[in-house]
Amino acid sequence: MTSADRETVFTPGSRKSAHVAIIGAGLSGSLAAVVLGRAGHRVTLIDKHAVYPKQFRVEKIAGSQLDLMRELGVLDPVAAEATLYRDILNVRAGHIIDRTQNPHLGIRYEDIVRIVRAQLPASVDMVIDDVRDIQTSPRTQHISLATHGSIAPDLIILATGMADSVRHKVGIGRRIVAEKQSISFGLTFEPEAGRAPAFQALTYYGAGASNRIDYLSLFPIAGLLRANLFTFLDQDDPWIREFRREPVVELFKVLPGLADFVGKIAPVDRVESWVMNLSVAEHVDQDGIVLVGDAFQTSCPAAGTGVTRLLTDIDRLCNVLIPRWVETPGMGKEKIKDFYSDPIKQAIDSEAMRMAGYRRSFTVDRSLRWRFHRRQHFTRRRIADCFSLAGARQSTVTNHAGIA
Repeated sequence: MTSADRETVFTPGSRKSAHVAIIGAGLSGSLAAVVLGRAGHRVTLIDKHAVYPKQFRVEKIAGSQLDLMRELGVLDPVAAEATLYRDILNVRAGHIIDRTQNPHLGIRYEDIVRIVRAQLPASVDMVIDDVRDIQTSPRTQHISLATHGSIAPDLIILATGMADSVRHKVGIGRRIVAEKQSISFGLTFEPEAGRAPAFQALTYYGAGASNRIDYLSLFPIAGLLRANLFTFLDQDDPWIREFRREPVVELFKVLPGLADFVGKIAPVDRVESWVMNLSVAEHVDQDGIVLVGDAFQTSCPAAGTGVTRLLTDIDRLCNVLIPRWVETPGMGKEKIKDFYSDPIKQAIDSEAMRMAGYRRSFTVDRSLRWRFHRRQHFTRRRIADCFSLAGARQSTVTNHAGIA
């Protein structure tokens, strides 16, 4: 047994804490360990990888995600290594829709994990090992490891993403909501030497009747242009093979007018891809174990809701619920269900699932209703942008008049 097998001690009048074992040290697991460790809980963080491998997952953070990361105490170190951009040019079929001004951070997923892991307090015991078995109960949980013996925490947080092996050991299943709901692609481009793109970041929407492309997002990371292409293609679509072979040629074909905005670009790495099944965990009301992030529910990458869900899970569980749970002994299912029924979590999860369906219908549905909705959506954005520009010009004229 490891040193983490010591029983939790509740000293009268002292701040109560728990021994929490976290299985999975990607973003959600590592972040939970940071938050809980800083709060004085004893944490054992378990993962197969001492250095998290390259993985095509989260690559940009924006909006409320920045606020949540700030609240969780990890925004500053992540921002210090990320590429900040604000000006996003939005284009469809060669025509500018509008420009949006919102701060974004561009950074690869494995770098986010590395940075968050570097924030782990010294009190967090990180174990590099495989989980062979877990047993749960209302009081104490048991985790058997391949080489480090066993651990007996008060609570297990399962942060293993879409991996199923550990969940199955305690009878937690997964319901597929939409199989192969979307396919996302990622690769990096180098702009033509001596010519900087005429934008900080670019969102280029698909407009074809059959290509099933939602949008291409081009944004800066460390002096290069990172591309995220979000599609609802079938997995066996022959275009995917052509795209892997000639990414620039194929992008210019399926997104007419794109070349006018990006100029000459050359790929500097291979095309990565991610097939997403929309799913929700079932039979989660178990003693002593709670699922966070993709381990509980997956999200459509095109909708951009996955990071918001993940951060919300960590905030609600680690900052709100666990402090309540440790006030009384045990981690029975009556406590655990409070996490899944938390109204803030439920609202975020529901919105993520709704947006997944919306993005797919917005892109692929050719019914009269959705054709009208798409036309109306982009028309409204163009009109709003015109009014915004007119207002900005009027403000400039007024300011100059005031100065004169």
